[in-house]
Amino acid sequence: MTRHSQGIETPDTFTEILEEMNQEGGFYRSVLATSEGLPIASAPEEPDQELASAMIAMLQKVGVETQDHLSLAPVDEVTIRTEEKEHLVCRTIPSGKDWVCLCALVPPGQYYRRATNRAVRRIREMIEE
Repeated sequence: MTRHSQGIETPDTFTEILEEMNQEGGFYRSVLATSEGLPIASAPEEPDQELASAMIAMLQKVGVETQDHLSLAPVDEVTIRTEEKEHLVCRTIPSGKDWVCLCALVPPGQYYRRATNRAVRRIREMIEE
């Protein structure tokens, strides 16, 4: 953790951001990946290449089809809910002309938006530094 002049601690790495998000939201696992599906960080730490690649492929397909067929703005989030009520949540984060993707596997009954919003905000700050 890094301590700023206001006395606020912030994460040093993307992995720490994901660990904090998982703890806050009670998530099973999370991955931060490039738009090509390559993992940048993962929590637990071992990268899950298959999860990252699958999520990016899903995001690209849903995003393009949604924008093309429904004339909507760019997609911010894609969520899939299983029959067991688990959620697979993918959030896009602009990074220059490209984007990165934050994916989280959320247990049944857990709220995820507050924890993912906080993580997205922190990741943006790190990208913009």
